[in-house]
Amino acid sequence: MARCLLISLGFVLLWPCWASAFDRQGREQENIFVLHSYQSGLGWVEDVNDGIYKILLAKDQHNLELYMEYMDAQRLDEPNIFNRLREQLRRKYGRLTFTAVIAVDDIAIDFLARHHAEIFPGAATIFCGKAGGEPIDEYGREGFAGVVEHIDVAATLQVGLDLFPATERVVVINDRSVDGLLLDPLFRRQEENFPHLQFDFVTPVSMDELVEEVKLLSGNTLVLLGNFTRDERGQIFSNTRASWLIASRCKVPIFSMWDFYLGSGPMGGRMVSGKAQGELAAQLAMQVVWGDLLPGQTKTLTTDNHYAFSYNEMRWFDISYGALPDKSTVTQEPQSVLWKYKKLGWSVLGIALALEAMVIVLSVLIYRSKKAEAALEEHRNTLEEVVHQRTLELSSTNKVLHNEIEERKKVEAALLESEEVLHQLSNNLLTVQENERQRISAELHDELGQSLAALKLQLRGVVRGLDSQPVETLQAECEELRSSINHIIENVRRLSRNLSPLLLDDLGIDAALEHLVSSFAKFSGLEADIDLMEINTYFGQNSQRMIYRIVQESLNNMSKHAQATAFGVQIEKRQNRIFLVVKDNGKGFNVEEIFSSISPEKGMGLTAMAERVRILRGSFDVESEPGCGTAIHVTIPV
Repeated sequence: MARCLLISLGFVLLWPCWASAFDRQGREQENIFVLHSYQSGLGWVEDVNDGIYKILLAKDQHNLELYMEYMDAQRLDEPNIFNRLREQLRRKYGRLTFTAVIAVDDIAIDFLARHHAEIFPGAATIFCGKAGGEPIDEYGREGFAGVVEHIDVAATLQVGLDLFPATERVVVINDRSVDGLLLDPLFRRQEENFPHLQFDFVTPVSMDELVEEVKLLSGNTLVLLGNFTRDERGQIFSNTRASWLIASRCKVPIFSMWDFYLGSGPMGGRMVSGKAQGELAAQLAMQVVWGDLLPGQTKTLTTDNHYAFSYNEMRWFDISYGALPDKSTVTQEPQSVLWKYKKLGWSVLGIALALEAMVIVLSVLIYRSKKAEAALEEHRNTLEEVVHQRTLELSSTNKVLHNEIEERKKVEAALLESEEVLHQLSNNLLTVQENERQRISAELHDELGQSLAALKLQLRGVVRGLDSQPVETLQAECEELRSSINHIIENVRRLSRNLSPLLLDDLGIDAALEHLVSSFAKFSGLEADIDLMEINTYFGQNSQRMIYRIVQESLNNMSKHAQATAFGVQIEKRQNRIFLVVKDNGKGFNVEEIFSSISPEKGMGLTAMAERVRILRGSFDVESEPGCGTAIHVTIPV
């Protein structure tokens, strides 16, 4: 079964060449970054996140990784705070490559307009939540794509006048924050659109003073609520909390342009939806992922606003459904008892109908029981039905048995195949053991035997010259003897390391792999690309030894067969898995032909590596093609 799996993966994941292998790996996961201007938990922020999650975290988006940061600009106003944030983001995400970066609200948009090329080079920059209705061109930078809020103050004010035609005065509540300053021109423009109304703009005061001021409002007045998240004392409020505090004392209707205010005091208006903004921004990001929108390409969208109203506020001010604009939505509508318990009602109705049916059946049976002939006929029909049901059951049982027999045949065939594989593996293991013994014997004979014989002859020459040769000559010969002994010791150490790496037992897998790969690069003369993370703490001694042998066998195969000029070894951890990749730019081979049959000629290398990975409960994949190099991928859970 493991062989079949390797063949299938080889068909699907073949790379055209070694150079494109690195590029393909980089596209396997698309990273998207979201930067919020404000803190998590705000109604608007969470609505935008809902829209982003709906698109980017859909079930079919398995290759997307989403990163998110919050600038918390509402509560942090320290000098140089954004410069420190720039350095923090650059250090934190400098090693990642992002496909797209989404900026939410004006502070984040301005931040990325200034620094996106430094922090996220090459990433497409997308924005949403842009207040004031102006495009990103105000920053003087091209290449921004995104969604602009169309804040329809005129339509909201008009619907307020339609519902309250006697209105003569409009009180605008708006602070001096970044968003408040962007909204201020939109509110003041309404003095020209509605010249017959008196507009009063509340200056930045404390929340207590603002509550007392709106408490005194009465008569033909309505309130337009913009943004009030910070008062003159520096006290911070969420949008919904500020709305509740203002509405709790206000006796006149309040209108606004954002749907997160509904349910916290305002009656309604022509609403901007944070979720719709998030969805459109996420769709633009997906266009970048699919290649339909290129980084640096400018594109601006606008969401369609909708009329929305709060049922509780409509009831308080006696506003009927018929007075609302067409296609308006109403939130917080109460449900009737029948609607609330409709499932229970349907259940009760079903039981009543069933009981009625039972009464009818029983009445018929009682009537028929009075007639013997009819009773006998009914009994015969019942027997026939029983026989029919029994026949159906036997037929179903027969099908089940037939399926079980077929499954058993498949299992037996798989067992025979496994037995054949195990037999071949056993033969290969014996062959490899014998070859290893012959190799060790040859090295002992050729290296150590000849070196010791030469050492013996040198010692004999020194002994003969003790009486006749001068001391300087004897010292030179002794020095030569010492050099020969060091050479013999080094050969013994090399043989010992090949048989059992002491460095692995003493210092662990990290040091052992570093020494193994560096030594291979040094002695083979190949150009090396080495990126090894520390994995000592994730595995026990036996697992470390298996990982070491996998890398060692990969390098041995490369040295014997690849004819490569460069190679790479990479180890990294993603989530709860360790990924090991050994690549070369050698001549490669046909994976299908190698794994399509089990034969002694193909050797033990790849099979032994696959078996070790199976023991580690991991996955093993070989990707190669003649003339395009080889890549061995190992994934091990931790």
